[in-house]
Amino acid sequence: MSVVNAIRGSEIAPDPAGREDTLAARYYVDQSVMDTEIRDLFYNSWQFVCHESEVANPGDYFAFTLHGQDFFLVRTSEGDLKGFHNVCPHRGHRLVEGQGSKSRVTCPYHAWTFTLEGKLRGARGVNRASEASRDRKNLLPVRVDQIVGFVFINADLDAESLAEFAPGLEQQMLGACPDLPDYVISAGSDEFGHTYLCNANWKVMLDNFLECYHCQMAHPEFNEMMAIPDSKFTMFRNFTYQNAPTKRKAENRAFPLDLEHDVLVGEFWWMFPNITFGRFPGVQNFYVSRFDPLEPGKTSRYTVTLAPRVPTDPGASVRDRLRSEWTNNVVAVEDKDLCEGVQQGMSQRAFRHGWYVTDPDDHGVSEHAMRHFHDLYRAWADKSLDPRS
Repeated sequence: MSVVNAIRGSEIAPDPAGREDTLAARYYVDQSVMDTEIRDLFYNSWQFVCHESEVANPGDYFAFTLHGQDFFLVRTSEGDLKGFHNVCPHRGHRLVEGQGSKSRVTCPYHAWTFTLEGKLRGARGVNRASEASRDRKNLLPVRVDQIVGFVFINADLDAESLAEFAPGLEQQMLGACPDLPDYVISAGSDEFGHTYLCNANWKVMLDNFLECYHCQMAHPEFNEMMAIPDSKFTMFRNFTYQNAPTKRKAENRAFPLDLEHDVLVGEFWWMFPNITFGRFPGVQNFYVSRFDPLEPGKTSRYTVTLAPRVPTDPGASVRDRLRSEWTNNVVAVEDKDLCEGVQQGMSQRAFRHGWYVTDPDDHGVSEHAMRHFHDLYRAWADKSLDPRS
């Protein structure tokens, strides 16, 4: 039974009268478009940071940079997870580096000290006359939320929670993988590359993720293993779900499958604007990826993969290695070449926009999930982008 059945009422059906033209090419090549995306879209949307196990204990902190802005997470003495801009309000120095554990946050420049809740605790030379403005000297917070143990931040303090923004998403993931709360960060699995660079716009990479129209032509070994015509994309508010069954064959050119222990139905989610989750066929796994624009024509994909704490069977590590080798050396290379070829086409004067192929009855061909992404992007662009850009 499909994991989407429990929330079928929130499903968005493909619109037969929806627009036929894809996003204009300029959205993929224009520097001013990317600058606005980083400033307005990514800064004010839910962005994946780390797994909750990386900040598990009181005092644990995790510093990171997202799209040029520095932040850190910290676990308070009460067990709450807080997020702040990683900048001292005194003179702008970075407060913490890397990962570690602290009982308080002290700026290395002038020793201004803050509680783990972000409150100014002490500042040498600050007299009582400044007490009235003390709250203005606290750390600037960001919103923090979690979904199946993956930690996200949003600089928009008025943003919807993840449950409100993507209703039903967490339930779908737990329906697909009930043991997911017990999974740990994979120690040996590297099939998704952790940080993967592609000379293409981030939207090109997600366009590719959101359709399997190309799979039969471009991924011959993947096509041999997967039942592509039976793959189905379902759309929901701010996210999509793809159910992608294998042909349930133990021997495949790609990598072997254990029909008793392995994932036999691939399941993949995309959440607006730049987050994907998935269970790839093969040894039990669950991953999250964040697509970060570096240049209009360059993207970094950052991935964290989880796995069962204890391997499912004695042969799991060998099958995991074979899958990793195939994914890195075959399908990832095929997709990279495709995306970089599309990016080159986006700069050609002869190409202004593309055309959707949409067929609600044939999800192995239809690009309606990609159009759903574009519709959400257009809604943001209409409010945020200069029409002259």
